[in-house]
Amino acid sequence: MRTTTAATALLAATLAPLALSAPTAEHHAQRQHQQQQQYVKLHKPTGAPSIAHSKDFTSFSFEPAFWTEFFGEAETPNQLTLSLLSRLSERGARPVIRPGGITMDSMIFDPAATKSAVRTTNAKGGVYRTTIGPSFYKAWDNFPEGTGFVSTLNFGNDSYDIARDLAAASHRYQRDKIRHFELGNEPTNYVSTRWQNKTDAYVAQWKDWTGRIDAELDNPKRSWWASSATTDKTGLEVRPAALIPAGIDDQKQVGQYSIHSYAFATCDPKRDALATIPNILNHTHLLEYADVEIYPSAKAALDEGNQWIVGEFNSVACSGKPNVTDTFAQALWTVDTDLIYAERNASAVYLHQGATLVFQSSQQSNTAGDDGGPGFSAYSLLYPVDSSKRGKARVNPGFVGQLFVTEALGTERVASLPAPKGVDSDYFAAYAFYDRDEGKKIRRVAAINSKPYYGKTGGNKRDSSDNAVHLDLSSLMPAALKGKKAWLKRMTAPAVNETDTARVTWAGQSFKQAVPEGKVDIERVPKDGKVEVRDSEAVLVFFYEDDVFRQ
Repeated sequence: MRTTTAATALLAATLAPLALSAPTAEHHAQRQHQQQQQYVKLHKPTGAPSIAHSKDFTSFSFEPAFWTEFFGEAETPNQLTLSLLSRLSERGARPVIRPGGITMDSMIFDPAATKSAVRTTNAKGGVYRTTIGPSFYKAWDNFPEGTGFVSTLNFGNDSYDIARDLAAASHRYQRDKIRHFELGNEPTNYVSTRWQNKTDAYVAQWKDWTGRIDAELDNPKRSWWASSATTDKTGLEVRPAALIPAGIDDQKQVGQYSIHSYAFATCDPKRDALATIPNILNHTHLLEYADVEIYPSAKAALDEGNQWIVGEFNSVACSGKPNVTDTFAQALWTVDTDLIYAERNASAVYLHQGATLVFQSSQQSNTAGDDGGPGFSAYSLLYPVDSSKRGKARVNPGFVGQLFVTEALGTERVASLPAPKGVDSDYFAAYAFYDRDEGKKIRRVAAINSKPYYGKTGGNKRDSSDNAVHLDLSSLMPAALKGKKAWLKRMTAPAVNETDTARVTWAGQSFKQAVPEGKVDIERVPKDGKVEVRDSEAVLVFFYEDDVFRQ
């Protein structure tokens, strides 16, 4: 994962009591404050909304070398991670899990292995090999019902037998759960002598191996990811825009075209200096990266009638950046980035999870633990086990962004809304979510005010005196609902750089141990459709009560 510049847990026993927020003194004071503000109207988009999305849009990529830390063994699963996934599942999501990343390209299958995944490392935590056994695949049964998987195959060792054995093992143990196969991770970063930087040479070997594996497995789906390239400027050009004219899908094997997205990095000092909260939250820069580095390949896939996905992505490559990607800023970044790609007709986005890989870059700022143990990536949704580097196992603040996107997007269509006049478009984004069948009726609206707010000294709460964007949503409300109140969920924290997940909330609840803490706070939007979004906050407005998840 390099870059260019640019479970089910104990649900019934642990769910917090449900409570719709009644009018409170705080809400009354807020309403009085709102009446004194000048509101700006959000208007409908001029273009058509996106494709209708699927329940697997929000999906995940996990480095296989750290599979056991994240998911445990088949018989002793990690309930923290699985409970976290259950929070998404109960909201209707059906993520696909990709055991992928750099370490899949040194992965082997050993039928005699007694553990799910065992790393072979040096004293500093450098991973030379990841050996998986049958329990690696059997552990897939511990995931929430409906979870699918990508069968990832080692291409880096240049051994057909290794790749075939991994494919055969996944097919033997979990063929019904496999959604796609993937041959290799980020071939853009393989040694240049492999294909002499020739796209045709890469395509020839990829087609040879995938065709032989399909034949040996009698694989009727023949559904492969193609490319899995980064946006790095390397000698080998294998982004989808290059692979498609080179004939990668001549045999109609490609199910989806994958490209990796990392707009920032801590892989070297120069890029590390750019990986700041204001930079990762700059909506204009995120749009520019998406449209310049990602969308040309996405469009090439769409023009061929194929799906495209972000097969691996996160905010800051080379394992994130402490005090940036392990803060509430990550949640704001997640919502905006996911919806940028959803509007551009991505079929799925795979948020990457893992730990520091010391062979990834000799200049990177992140390291493994002093004991050689995992230095879990600071952009991960959670630190799955106690570790010397990251402390106690816990969920990170960015997780509430996943809840937001899951409840916002569902299976609907999405379109971005122009920033109103006078609102800073660098730090504001809004999206409308349309009925999936006809794409004409707006069901929900999201507004993200990502302008960094660093809080008040000693303060835990936000109030209406904080800087805010004041929005009038009346022009977006369906005609039949004019003059009726809507419902609102708020994603907030005392400050943009908040690192304590217990103080980061989605609709009033926090999720430090992957179960909701606190009462649900569902605000009512007044009949005039006026909403306040403070700096470093995001809100989701529901026009239809049936769409509101109340737990």
